[in-house]
Amino acid sequence: MIEVSRSAGLYLIVTLLWMAVIFAFSNQANSGHITEACFHAANVPVRKLGHISEFAILALLYFQTITAFRRGAGQGDFEPKPLRTALQALLLAFAWACLDEVHQSFVPGRSAAFSDVLIDTSGMVLALSARHWLCGRRESRS
Repeated sequence: MIEVSRSAGLYLIVTLLWMAVIFAFSNQANSGHITEACFHAANVPVRKLGHISEFAILALLYFQTITAFRRGAGQGDFEPKPLRTALQALLLAFAWACLDEVHQSFVPGRSAAFSDVLIDTSGMVLALSARHWLCGRRESRS
């Protein structure tokens, strides 16, 4: 049986909760009409920024969860492999984005668009790239 560290379990719970938040947003019928009433001409940019933000957060949560599970798997000689972990996080978040669009196709007043998956992916790439850059700068200062 795999022993899970406390931090890995916590990251997993937070990640699953964030996935549920994304699902809940996607499950709102006719949400485009609702946000259009609030944001008018800014509706589309605000919604796309929402896509970028929610999937940027998801990718970072996946990254941290994967890292915590590796550390907690009893690997005393654990050496982080940030690029490999980032790719795994990106693939998981991309899969969730695809499933999210499929889910939206069944919600009244919503539709599925691969362009939204690409927008989601841009948020993932931006967040993981920023994390990689910031952590690299921090290590170079040490």
